[in-house]
Amino acid sequence: MHPQTSESFVPAPTGARHASWLELFFDLVAVAGVAQLAHLLYGDPAARDVGLYVVLFAAFWTVWISYTLYGNVAAETTRTRTLLLGMACLTVMAASVHGVQAGDRGRTFAVGYVMARLIAGRVWEHRHQRVQGWPAARFTAGVTPWVISLWAQEPARPWLWAAGLATDLLLAVTVSARHGDGRPGRRDDQRATSVDAASPAEGRSSEGAGEERLARVDVEHLTERLGLFVLIVLGEGVYQLVDAVSEAPWDTARRLSAPAAFLTLVVMWLLCLRRGMGGIPLLRTPPALGTFLAFHCCTAAAVAALGAGLGGVVADLGDSRPDQSLIMAAGAGAYILIAAGAGVRNTPGRATWLLAGVFPAAVLCATVALTADALPSARQAWLITASIAWLSAAARGIFPAPDPG
Repeated sequence: MHPQTSESFVPAPTGARHASWLELFFDLVAVAGVAQLAHLLYGDPAARDVGLYVVLFAAFWTVWISYTLYGNVAAETTRTRTLLLGMACLTVMAASVHGVQAGDRGRTFAVGYVMARLIAGRVWEHRHQRVQGWPAARFTAGVTPWVISLWAQEPARPWLWAAGLATDLLLAVTVSARHGDGRPGRRDDQRATSVDAASPAEGRSSEGAGEERLARVDVEHLTERLGLFVLIVLGEGVYQLVDAVSEAPWDTARRLSAPAAFLTLVVMWLLCLRRGMGGIPLLRTPPALGTFLAFHCCTAAAVAALGAGLGGVVADLGDSRPDQSLIMAAGAGAYILIAAGAGVRNTPGRATWLLAGVFPAAVLCATVALTADALPSARQAWLITASIAWLSAAARGIFPAPDPG
């Protein structure tokens, strides 16, 4: 059975298409990118470091999704050169994260972002297509603050980057409202249907004539790509855990905390990829495309932060590192909120889900944040495990079993 699709964006005909070798090769850059971004949360990160992590993660993810949507829509006509150019830009961005607050590294990161966005935007212009619900895939108004940042100095540069990302978000809201919600019968959907129903030759002639058309998104293929990205982020969490225990002495505290961290990652994998959709925990059916992608970006950032916090706590059991516990609690808290929002869509019993499932999990998570400098680290790790496990158990008891099809 194919997943139900929202009427907020136009789905392509369903089929058995999976990620190609080129797309999987492209996704490898996410491994390096997430690993470098997680380093911003190591040690004793200040509030500025956390804010920078949020901005850089959103920028990296925005570039990744632009090329992911291109490969999704273009399918077998995807140009290898285009994806490799995008991959090169993402590699430059990932390599610039370490020391990004320094002048040269910050400018290099901005250059990589600007080049990647301009190349992606040019591709969509050439195809004479737009993606309903995610106009940032084509329009590059949000790139302007990034260009200005090339001549800016600290501390103005990250604020300009945040302004560029906010512009993309505002553009997504305003353009989607102006063009409608994409429900069947609307003019945009009729045009998309007529073009997709045409022969390949007719489709090319329509592009050549310069008529903009609505891109059809292959929901199953996009869901797979989004899930793979979250799987990569979870894998980075596993790597950080292994790295934390590989050289440190295996004392009693570490023997107690490492299993808790591993179990947390396992339960998150279960919620995201076995009982969720597109890597979003507990999501059963895709919402509007913009909402779907926003959920995914927040999920990936939260999982990466939680993985970094877990690894940091296990690695520094002998030292007092309350900041790592706060990062761990913040990542878990964000994850719980995302699961709460996705889970609300599954059942009419919203009050039961929020009170019996989300609230106890949030309380456990808040306990870790409030006792970051008092409670033993191993006990904090198990409280985080308990919060995510409670969320999973509550969802299993409240929500109907997912359709195995």
